[in-house]
Amino acid sequence: MPIIKIGCCGAYCGTCRALIEGGCSGCRLGYDTGERALSRARCKMKVCCIKTLGIEHTCADCSEYLSCSTLQDFYGKKGYKYKKYRESTEFIRSHGSESFLQIAEKWKGPYGKLTDCESSSMHFVQLLNNLQNHSPNNST
Repeated sequence: MPIIKIGCCGAYCGTCRALIEGGCSGCRLGYDTGERALSRARCKMKVCCIKTLGIEHTCADCSEYLSCSTLQDFYGKKGYKYKKYRESTEFIRSHGSESFLQIAEKWKGPYGKLTDCESSSMHFVQLLNNLQNHSPNNST
């Protein structure tokens, strides 16, 4: 089940020593078997993702991706990694999780260089701006 190597947020968990050695269950392991209770999870993003989409998906698969305040607040945090997680999620949306995993398996950490990322990020910003400009709260 390779999807367990991708966090709901777009982080690549395949390089995580704790996950590899069994000390971490990541975003998905144990929820399908009842070993872990989703009601006890602290990550709002993970709870939403699993409740809405199931353990076989990431936030990249959600139809409310652009309008999800939990996800957009996470990606809007200060820090390089949040930008990279957003880029990973955009790549998964455009190219699929299998293509993402083929690239990410060469990384040494939870994020790395993606092909076609710049255009995906620009597309994301354009979509988000369009969404915000056409929201009911915008009185132009």
